[in-house]
Amino acid sequence: MNLRSLITLTLFFLFGLLHAQNEIEDVRVETYYIADANDATDGTGGVLAPGSRTYRVFLDLGEGCSLLAMYGDSNHMFTVASTAPFFNNLDRGRTYGHQISNSALDENTVALDSWLSLGAASNQKYGVEKSVDTDGSIVGGVNNDGGSAAIAGGLLVNTDVDAGIPLITQDGLVPLNGGTVPPNGFYIQGNEPTAVLLDSTLYTEFTSQDFIMGCSTPGVSGPTAENTVLLAQLTTNGELRFALNVIVRRPDGSTVRFVANDSILVDGEQGVALLNYPPTCGCTDPDFLEFDPGAGCDDGSCSTIIVFGCMDMTACNYDPEVNFDVPRLCCYGINDCNGLDPYLICPGVGFDDTSTGTPFSYYPNPATETLTIRWNGDPANWQLALVDPLGRQVATRVNTASHGEVVLDLGALTDGLYQLRVEGEGRTFMRRVIKL
Repeated sequence: MNLRSLITLTLFFLFGLLHAQNEIEDVRVETYYIADANDATDGTGGVLAPGSRTYRVFLDLGEGCSLLAMYGDSNHMFTVASTAPFFNNLDRGRTYGHQISNSALDENTVALDSWLSLGAASNQKYGVEKSVDTDGSIVGGVNNDGGSAAIAGGLLVNTDVDAGIPLITQDGLVPLNGGTVPPNGFYIQGNEPTAVLLDSTLYTEFTSQDFIMGCSTPGVSGPTAENTVLLAQLTTNGELRFALNVIVRRPDGSTVRFVANDSILVDGEQGVALLNYPPTCGCTDPDFLEFDPGAGCDDGSCSTIIVFGCMDMTACNYDPEVNFDVPRLCCYGINDCNGLDPYLICPGVGFDDTSTGTPFSYYPNPATETLTIRWNGDPANWQLALVDPLGRQVATRVNTASHGEVVLDLGALTDGLYQLRVEGEGRTFMRRVIKL
């Protein structure tokens, strides 16, 4: 294997570790709609304050993966919250997306109701991001009844750019195409969010450590090639936050739990910062040491660009500029180069070949105050240096005797491992020296 191939494989492996949680590729929060003054005139569905935002939360799954459940348990709180009450349509609102009657989506503000979901946005439609919806809209403008005030032209017509594609153009609803609503084996156990997400606008959060909303295998996959599953639609005039825990089924049939904690946990549970909102910010550029694969936004913390290589000062290709050690790239000699070509890895270095003999000896090692280097022949054409792990020359020559000895003063050095480099006649020798 040549050097380029090894580096390529090493990078693939390292970034594979960073992205090991590829069952979840992303968690996206879409601003689905922003209510205006006309929307607020409806009294049938309840009070919807102008400026209220309807958010949709999507889980982007890896290829072949599916969603089995969302949950909260004694170790992992499930949270959906806001700084203001959630809007629940008092006319035909429901707690779960698949309970919303598709025929009611044109009524007043039913399409803005708050609910949780395992993919569905009505009893006949899956929810998708508006950007991938290709069949227009059935909820906004002329498709809407105008509410209790019979607003001409209908409701849900606001084209605020902060909400992206207007609902009158694309509504994020697509056909089931063979899917089922509710999903196969749908069940709820423990606390239900009915009080918060049904007929009340008094509550600002649903939190539970005893809640599971799930379905049977094979679980729910996204209706488009992106494999993105809708988890919730939430309308509020406040600031949204959530902490979600999910169970994902892998292509091989095994399952894994992902929780909102941003650290690796035990018992098969893995933390994913993306399951928290507002997103945990960090360095989002994988070319930097500070890279955080779970960061949902960039906070400018990227500062140290990754330099791969060998950080072992005793290797012939030791590089003080390296900050990400790849031990398999280290080369120590002709017969100790990790299967690589030593003359390619360390060009211009004449390696110590025992068949030709070593032209010097050194003692004592470990050393305390001095290190003596003695040549077997004429030392005139040889140079030497003692360097620290950063590649800095740290020893000074005390004297050179006529019989070919050089004594280096180590008295001022801190204890540790150093490297003795001896160069001459087109050859370089590297030896470990311990200072005690």
